[in-house]
Amino acid sequence: MHQSPTLSFILNIPLLCDEIAFSLSPNDLAQCLLVNSAWNSAFAPLLWNSIFLSNQRVVSLFQTSPAVQQGLQRNADYVRSIHSVFCYAFQSFPETTPFRSLVRLDSLASELHNKGIVDHTNTQRLLRFIKVNTNLREIVLSNFPLGSVPTSKLLGDTIAHHPNLVSASINSFRAAELSSVQHVLRGSALGRLEKLSLINRSNIKLSEDHQDGIDTLNEPGSAPFQLLPEGHIATRLRDLTLDANLISSLHATLLPMLRHCRNLERLFVPWTDVETSYKELCPVLEQFCPKLQHLTGGYHYGSRDEHQAMLLRSCQHLRTYIMGGPQPIGPLSIAALLDHRHSQTLETLDIKHCSAIESRHIQLILTSCPNLASFRSLTDTENQYEYESRLDISDLPLRSGAGPAWVCKGLKDLRIGFTGFSTLLDKEPVQPYVDYIFRQLSVLTNLQTLYLAGETTATAFSASSRAWAFDFSLASGLGRLQSLRMLTTLNIQRLRHHRIGKGEAEWMIRHWPLLRRLYVQPELSRVENMGYNGDTIHEDRTLTGFLEELVRCRPSLTVSVGA
Repeated sequence: MHQSPTLSFILNIPLLCDEIAFSLSPNDLAQCLLVNSAWNSAFAPLLWNSIFLSNQRVVSLFQTSPAVQQGLQRNADYVRSIHSVFCYAFQSFPETTPFRSLVRLDSLASELHNKGIVDHTNTQRLLRFIKVNTNLREIVLSNFPLGSVPTSKLLGDTIAHHPNLVSASINSFRAAELSSVQHVLRGSALGRLEKLSLINRSNIKLSEDHQDGIDTLNEPGSAPFQLLPEGHIATRLRDLTLDANLISSLHATLLPMLRHCRNLERLFVPWTDVETSYKELCPVLEQFCPKLQHLTGGYHYGSRDEHQAMLLRSCQHLRTYIMGGPQPIGPLSIAALLDHRHSQTLETLDIKHCSAIESRHIQLILTSCPNLASFRSLTDTENQYEYESRLDISDLPLRSGAGPAWVCKGLKDLRIGFTGFSTLLDKEPVQPYVDYIFRQLSVLTNLQTLYLAGETTATAFSASSRAWAFDFSLASGLGRLQSLRMLTTLNIQRLRHHRIGKGEAEWMIRHWPLLRRLYVQPELSRVENMGYNGDTIHEDRTLTGFLEELVRCRPSLTVSVGA
């Protein structure tokens, strides 16, 4: 059989590394798996540590080709990870021959056939494959049929009795049966799982029997649904995500699960009926989840400031709070967030999706949380329909003793915007505010990621506007940031009034040796005769000159130009 150049190269590799990844044709893959003297004898036990089944032709070979099946089985002791985008590939996997080194499996869990009819045969075979491979530690199953109660029960039983499985991620894009979700939760509670992510992008269907019970159970003061027997010991779960619409099934899913999660550290708070559900959820968290430190909120329509405050108070020592939906942060939430015990433990605060927050509260956060390592109030990309908070410079204490400086000197990730330059009184100098911003940024010597944004209104972007005072140029004070030598990512796409050019490029290359990613605006202005440190600069400070200098001095730098 003819060998391609790629295959010939592979077969003659002196196998000195731990993992090899190549893109091979089906014929080449078959030959690699079948070679005996060259790989299996001389270089065992290396061979294939990771197999990525990303090509349908390759998967078909696993399904039909005896040669490839033999090669895969011959290497069963050495395969560590399998990633398959076709569930039916497991039709050819041996159910009785374990892959002794297999620790991770990522696979589509079901396919659609015959105009939407789901065949669960391959899903059940996949689950039996998981059961046989007792060294598996992580499974990721996409498009799992949670609408099938028998298949979901098999999954729950498999998780419950698996000796080494510690992480399971299951998502479903079709309507799920309540009994199916309960089977998965029950198996997760009985097994050795430490992390469970169960995502359902459709509604949870309730049978008539369930519906009658749920209507009664959701009444205030009613007893919760018993997911597990009384006296069951605490689960091993430390990380729980149940991302689904639980408005009608909170008492039959999440609440009974949480009553057994005394080791829980991370929780995704799902979509619920906020007004009534939070009054049930928060006392359970406070009583049964004493180790909870990381909260991520889902989308909660109609959520109010008091609801956020209630959730924050349910956590004893908060380290992470991520807002996943557009809720407001008002005085009650700020008071709960900056309670003394939280202000001293908070490390990550992500409020980029919040629907409202006052500027003074942003300043209060930065001056109250000394251990804050990540603060995000800006989204990764700008969306004109999405609210983005800004820190108004009128809330910055300029006079000595007027207010505390930022205490979060260990920040590694800061995404923040400033506004109010264009609204200053005509006689009020603007440079002191710019100096204050640069001074606060300069003490963040551990900073690795910095996103900056400026004015949001179009009227503030004219060349004569005072908004240009904070233009991120050397003349405005960029030179004060030479202490940020750990910086790897800079995003100033929403700092529309920046004026940076070749001089700034040379300065960044010289003082930020680790800078690898830069995001800039496509529109820069021409500025001449701007002095810095007594020098006069006469140059074309355009985007072209700026980028040319960056690329010339640091070819490894990735630059993104866009709005």
